[in-house]
Amino acid sequence: MYNPIKTIKTSTIGTLNMLGLAKRVRARLLLASTSEVYGDPQVHPQPESYWGNVNPIGPRACYDEGKRVAETMCYAYAKQDDVQVRVARIFNTFGPRMHMNDGRVVSNFVLQALQGEPMTIYGSGAQTRSFQYVSDLV
Repeated sequence: MYNPIKTIKTSTIGTLNMLGLAKRVRARLLLASTSEVYGDPQVHPQPESYWGNVNPIGPRACYDEGKRVAETMCYAYAKQDDVQVRVARIFNTFGPRMHMNDGRVVSNFVLQALQGEPMTIYGSGAQTRSFQYVSDLV
């Protein structure tokens, strides 16, 4: 993670500011969350009722935990202040503006294929994932 403090501040303070605005102007807020709120899940696929398996001090914890706090704040504002919120947990979205070195599976596969290298499969190869093209999401 390049800048973990800015990452968690953006997620938490940014969400808090937007929730405050939504409350003041009676707007509905959509939080773009992430599958990373599940951490390293021990259940596949993850149902909405699954709380996850998160390492709060791991290398990506600032992102995972920031999104978890953002979701918690959304539901707290909904309960306490009647702010209308929606949370979308987005999984593995890919598209034309991806950074080739972002370390995600799709960009890794594309980069390795373009360079004529074997594609790296981590773990046993039995993992399952859902992928979504960005224009199908937006």
